[in-house]
Amino acid sequence: MFSTDPGIQTTENCVFAVLLDMRKKTENILIGELKDIKRRLDGFSDVKLLYEKTRDLGRLIMDFTPIAEDLTNIRAVLLDSVTGSRSPYYDREIGNLERLYSSDNPIHRFTALLMWQEYQRYCLFGTKDSGALFDVFDDITLALRFNLIDNVKNWQEQNRKSPLAYLDNDFRKYPILLYYGSDKNASEYAVTDKSLLPIAVYYLKQVYGSGRYIQTCPACGNSFVAKTIGMTTFCSDKCRRVQGKESKRRFDERAREIPYERAYKNTYMYWYNKVKKCRDMDLPPYKMDKIETAFTTFSKESSKRKKAIRKDKDLASEYETWLLVQRDAIDDLLGKLKI
Repeated sequence: MFSTDPGIQTTENCVFAVLLDMRKKTENILIGELKDIKRRLDGFSDVKLLYEKTRDLGRLIMDFTPIAEDLTNIRAVLLDSVTGSRSPYYDREIGNLERLYSSDNPIHRFTALLMWQEYQRYCLFGTKDSGALFDVFDDITLALRFNLIDNVKNWQEQNRKSPLAYLDNDFRKYPILLYYGSDKNASEYAVTDKSLLPIAVYYLKQVYGSGRYIQTCPACGNSFVAKTIGMTTFCSDKCRRVQGKESKRRFDERAREIPYERAYKNTYMYWYNKVKKCRDMDLPPYKMDKIETAFTTFSKESSKRKKAIRKDKDLASEYETWLLVQRDAIDDLLGKLKI
């Protein structure tokens, strides 16, 4: 073993625990020694853990970000070192392991912790044969060697009633532990000390069991849970508004490239400015009524003609000519009303 202190916490029995609250739509994630996790669930709030965070439900599945190449390189130098052969890339890959450990992504952080824990344990009690450690690393890293979120989306689209029907043996072969808190609801935490795949299965089973699905917000890209599937859904009203503004911006950009849209905007603003000026004047009600009625009629007729163009593009030229006439229409009306 060539490094005993790479900046990663040394652990003896590190575990990953998650609590799902379907009512509050939150996930509580804990990482630490099993004995510390158990004490925390027993009500000892002063117990320090290596990671603890409560987040919006759905985030954890997105954290299964595949990093197969990084993990393969890290695994290679650790396996070489236990046989007494120091790889020229050892320092670089240990630095990458530290980076994973320092990540805000709890899945990456736990994977780094567990790889270092098992590496140190093997160096203390193992032999020069690294085959057993290879198998351990294989279990630890499997969940991050493929794109889980893409698989989840495909399962949901192919079988909305039973998305988990597509789970293969790799998902089923690992056990999971259930621990219960001392609170009045006996909060249920799913716990693993090796592969994270059973955490993913437990997570998805709870989500689907509540009649929800994993969705990805088209505005911010975060995953979340919703009772909809196969339709555009946003994680929050804020994202819905942001997307609405973005859609309008893209439409306006496209509209600027269409001659009849430019003509409409110019004519509309011509009417609007004339009407607004009248609104600011102290005109007799009967005159203002005629102006407002004419403006409403223009807007409705314009909208009707634009819709017709979507079915027949040849009507665009006729529409542009009509718009030019409408500029004279508001001028003529104001002239008749002596404004």
